[in-house]
Amino acid sequence: MSAVRAGASGNVSVVIVGTGVAGITAAETLRGNGFDGTITLFGEEPQLPYRRTALSKNLVVGDLSDAKITLRPPGYWSERGIDIVTSTRVVDVDTSSRLVRLADATEVHYDALVLATGGRARRVPGGSSSPSSLRTRRDAEGLREAIADGPVVIVGGGLIGLEIAAAVATAGEGSRVTVVERGSSLLSRVVPASVAEAVAALHRERGVRILTGAEPTAIEAHSVTLADGRTLTGTVISATGMEPELELARSAGLPVDPAGVVVDDSLRTGVPGVYAAGDVAARPHPLTGAPMRAEQWLTATEHGRLVAMTIAADLGSDADTSAPVPRVPLAWTMQYSTNFQIVGWPTSGDRVDVELDDSSSVVRTFAGDRLIGAVCIGRGASGRALRAEIESALQPAGVGG
Repeated sequence: MSAVRAGASGNVSVVIVGTGVAGITAAETLRGNGFDGTITLFGEEPQLPYRRTALSKNLVVGDLSDAKITLRPPGYWSERGIDIVTSTRVVDVDTSSRLVRLADATEVHYDALVLATGGRARRVPGGSSSPSSLRTRRDAEGLREAIADGPVVIVGGGLIGLEIAAAVATAGEGSRVTVVERGSSLLSRVVPASVAEAVAALHRERGVRILTGAEPTAIEAHSVTLADGRTLTGTVISATGMEPELELARSAGLPVDPAGVVVDDSLRTGVPGVYAAGDVAARPHPLTGAPMRAEQWLTATEHGRLVAMTIAADLGSDADTSAPVPRVPLAWTMQYSTNFQIVGWPTSGDRVDVELDDSSSVVRTFAGDRLIGAVCIGRGASGRALRAEIESALQPAGVGG
């Protein structure tokens, strides 16, 4: 078994597992703030880091070429001394020796390790064949070919499922799309019912068939069987959410929860030298203190900055690590030509206020008199202001709500 000691020359070594936005932002932030040690990212995909938000939003007619969605030119990483190792799987972590082990049995030393492993498509009840899902560029390329002709059945009425539906319908094929949602409304985990109704109306206007309260009992590659006996046929896409990739964290003996790798407000796992960021990290919920996973692109970006600042502080860097990182999530989605900004926790309150004008609206959710969530429809600039308002009312980090 070979051993590659990246820190043997005296340089401090940071190893990041995952080449999504959390991992690459951590690497860029470290280097941008004067960290001069070794930075190595390991990713299982063959491509250099790319813009993953394009996969669902531009699935049918968008440009998914390297030139369009690769985040940085190929030489960018080497110029900054950031080593991105693609098509490589990390299979084990030895926290006592501070080593990660690769699939080919190579061992790599770290002084700080960031798990930014993201997640995989949630498993669904199935039969002899598995439905398609959308997590990677390879998935997108396969789906684009599969949905070129014939009906499309999307299982899951969340953000990703609806973005896929909108992408197909925008290409003039709305009548071929059926969205199957077991809940009583679309987006039931993230927006109030009034907003869900508005989103459903946008889809129905373009010919998309929406089935709510529909319980799938079997989901296969080309058919979905519902509890009422109906069978829907076509290219089936499972969009029922994600499960965090926890195998590596478990092998390292890290604390895990159904929400992800349990971390503190600064993304430390509790095991010295090991951190988690992005979709896999379960940071304390600002209102309840319970482990909370946030699956938004912006949150993953902010996790990357935060974990870099935490590592710098733990390594004794004199870089400025005081810049605040918001704890309030902010997500956005384009449903056809309408922009939706989802701020905070719009489904957790006890009162909803709706502000309407001719072309846009803001739906605010309150717990008592306290603003805890909002949805901005057609007002893209309002999301950050509302986020700052909710953030300012939170108790200090580490204090329960």
